Amino acid sequence: MSADQDLNTALGTLKEKLEALKVMTDANQFLVEMLREEGDALRNMGADSARAMLRRKARAKFSPDGGIAPNAEVLALLEQSLSNGLEADVIPFPAPRRLM
Repeated sequence: MSADQDLNTALGTLKEKLEALKVMTDANQFLVEMLREEGDALRNMGADSARAMLRRKARAKFSPDGGIAPNAEVLALLEQSLSNGLEADVIPFPAPRRLM
């Protein structure tokens, strides 16, 4: 029975890690979509204004109270990531390679 219990524990841990990864993936997808849709506007804003706009859009999408795709965990991650005081530079995607 110990092997079964160890396997169940391992599977439970794996499930938790996969759920956390899904939350991070959904948050990242949202940010990529925002850069695609609002990239020019974001580049022309100051850091605080850009974060505020992204938080507003994240709340509209992920809020458990009326968001179009409610997800409290994704919203919490985005709220934390977009809080004041944190900064990051946007790294441009590499240009596509041309095959000969």
